[in-house]
Amino acid sequence: MGVDNEAFYKICFDSLIEGLCIANDAGEIVMNNSACEEIFGYEQGELIGQSIDILIPEPHRNVHHYHFENYFEHPRKFKKGKGREFLGRHKNGEILDLEIGLNFFEYEGKRYAKALISEIGTRKKKVTEIKESNRRLESEVDRRTQLLTKAVSELERANFLLKEEVDERIRAEENAKRAFEKEKELSQMQAKFLSMVSHEFKTPLSGILTSASLVDKYNEKNPNERIRNHVGTIKNLVLQLNDILDDFLFLENSESGKYQFNSSRFKICDLIQKIVSDARALMKPGQKFDIIPCKKPVPVVQDRKVVDIILRNIIYNSIKYSPANSTIQIKIRINDNVHIEIRDEGIGIPEEAREHIFDRFYRAKNVLHIQGTGIGLNIVRRHLLQMKGFIEISSKENEGTTVFVTMPVMGGKRQREVIERTLQGDIIREKST
Repeated sequence: MGVDNEAFYKICFDSLIEGLCIANDAGEIVMNNSACEEIFGYEQGELIGQSIDILIPEPHRNVHHYHFENYFEHPRKFKKGKGREFLGRHKNGEILDLEIGLNFFEYEGKRYAKALISEIGTRKKKVTEIKESNRRLESEVDRRTQLLTKAVSELERANFLLKEEVDERIRAEENAKRAFEKEKELSQMQAKFLSMVSHEFKTPLSGILTSASLVDKYNEKNPNERIRNHVGTIKNLVLQLNDILDDFLFLENSESGKYQFNSSRFKICDLIQKIVSDARALMKPGQKFDIIPCKKPVPVVQDRKVVDIILRNIIYNSIKYSPANSTIQIKIRINDNVHIEIRDEGIGIPEEAREHIFDRFYRAKNVLHIQGTGIGLNIVRRHLLQMKGFIEISSKENEGTTVFVTMPVMGGKRQREVIERTLQGDIIREKST
């Protein structure tokens, strides 16, 4: 019993695991198997009668036309594995990395090109990944070797300099004394320079804020939401810069004993509402505040500017170090003292960093990619020490931070009694004595 040749060849044709595509010399697809349709994402029979252009990315079609016509003029075989790599186009527009084996034949006086197609993108990607991994490994080895060499060199130099320093100290005690006096002079110059720079910055910043307010006022006649938003951003950024300058000025004034507390009567809840309102431009999408006010909004008598600096630093930190769509809770309680609890859902403080968070210019490893000066909490603690208050922080990395602030309801001259060694950094404490 013989075999139905047509059916037999059809089965063989479609059973190939590689794509098979036959085109005539006009570039029209006359036959393809199911594997070809699967590679390019077409349904059964959808490719028949189509130009082979639909299988080629548009930027490469002119080049493909040239090679196709040249192939028919000079036909030759390209075995698979020794064939050519080319870019194909999936029906959905995706670029395919392919390998093609070509064969030319004639049938009934007509010329055809038979292409055997397979995907090589995955294999090439793996090879590329391995090469890249090896390159990175070699680069890392070179880098670490350089660092080690540099470290050894620096260690040798450090040992040499240490020996010189010891010898110099033994030989020249008087020189050390003069150096101390020089350092003291430089410190005074630094303080004066910091004060001058801060004041010089405040003048143009004040002008910027005034101009932004005027733009906002002019915008009232023909309101433009985009202009209003931009003006709001400018105002808040200027206020932030002013806050940073105030922080630096406080450091200079507190260390020189120049700062004078000015107590006034105000409500803590009103101050917090203003800080929260100012912070809106800094908030990330979906962030919100949950403010739980005290049952009896008793006015306090404190330096309003100082309390503003304390709470603004903490609240802005909660915004900065919390993700989008998170809640910052502020709870206020007043009895003999003012108790403020600020809780966020942010990145938290690593355990090893908690003992250093009040150190000046210290920043934990998980916030190094976030803009900041590292003086905010140091300023907060110094202010609270002068007010006879204290700060406590409870935090868990990747879960959030809770800051507890306590300060007297009524301040005055006595609250300036602070342990000098504590303010100078000899003793690091969270609570004044």
